[in-house]
Amino acid sequence: MKYLLASLALAFAACAGDAPPAQPDAHLGSNVPFGGTCSVVSDASAECTTGVCTDSFDMASTPLCSQKCTVLGGTDPTCPSGSMGQKCNKKGYCKP
Repeated sequence: MKYLLASLALAFAACAGDAPPAQPDAHLGSNVPFGGTCSVVSDASAECTTGVCTDSFDMASTPLCSQKCTVLGGTDPTCPSGSMGQKCNKKGYCKP
């Protein structure tokens, strides 16, 4: 039923002339905040508000939105506050 309604909506939009504006997915489109789950690992992420989706956290079962940092293994004032403060892991990503 869900797919039928979606198909009908697409067919109606195609007949209406102009295509409707793209609606961002609830999980994609630059709206996943720092520390949130993302799916495509990249330092130029379109999913994360920070622009970085990484799988560099050993304790996380999924990639997370983070940001690059330079104080490897220590406190980095450029990192947002995560569960351990403003920490940079040894791989160059802020810990959520």
